[in-house]
Amino acid sequence: MRIRSCFLLLVLNACVLPAQAAVDVNDQVERYTIEGSTPSDLRREMSTKGPQGADGRRFDGYTRWHVSWRYRYSNAGGSCTIASVNTSVRVTITLPQWRNENRSDSTTRALWSRYLAALELHEQGHRRHGVDAGNEVDRAIAAMPPAASCDALGANANALGMSILRKYNQLDLDYDRDTRHGATQGARFP
Repeated sequence: MRIRSCFLLLVLNACVLPAQAAVDVNDQVERYTIEGSTPSDLRREMSTKGPQGADGRRFDGYTRWHVSWRYRYSNAGGSCTIASVNTSVRVTITLPQWRNENRSDSTTRALWSRYLAALELHEQGHRRHGVDAGNEVDRAIAAMPPAASCDALGANANALGMSILRKYNQLDLDYDRDTRHGATQGARFP
């Protein structure tokens, strides 16, 4: 459903104490345009133009997050430790934008306004999972114990990061199941 990757930066014999910096979060909001004057027009437009998930299914809104990390080693005294970690999270939220809203009646506009706020709230839940995943990866790699070799430490760090991403991917799936893709939060139109 979401694509993840990790990056490795190898620096041997660097005498730097382990440090954890703030995770860098890059947020983007993308909009797809819909038109219409009735709730059924808007539903039809979102069902046709909404973003596609990994399974090809269309959604009214969609959040993709991508976590990447880099770390530096310190190799001294016969063991290798993590000297520093830099973790980034890129989040892209895709939402509908109603182009000709001013041509509709006030009841439909009010219905839309409530719906869009609920959809944004739901997508922020997915965003939170991505940011939490990045923070957990950053903390976990920074706290790794020394290893006999930097190759072993690097493999363990990347495996740990990937296991954390799998956990948060599952949280996203559970969140959609539990909220029925936001319907229980009011993200249901009309």
